[in-house]
Amino acid sequence: MEVDGLVTALERIELATRDFMHPPDRADRSGALLDVLAECGRALGHPYAIDPGLDDARSEASRHCATVQENLSAVLEEVRQLHMTVSGLLPSLVRIADRE
Repeated sequence: MEVDGLVTALERIELATRDFMHPPDRADRSGALLDVLAECGRALGHPYAIDPGLDDARSEASRHCATVQENLSAVLEEVRQLHMTVSGLLPSLVRIADRE
């Protein structure tokens, strides 16, 4: 792959990671989801003793909520790290591509 192709790929990755972390059409959807999961997950974590079947479903939803919250946090951190790495590579590669 030539340097120009690499620069183009990295620019596209940088844009995609930035948009993932801060979507242009709506402010920080992924962060908003984490906030909702944290806030509402606490409500799901309390037993309400309404009905055993409902408590089982509530408990299962609580487990899923916690898993999604944990995984989404990890994904966001990896995306941030990828964005920082790519952003650090781009200036040097653009200079190299400009010389060719």
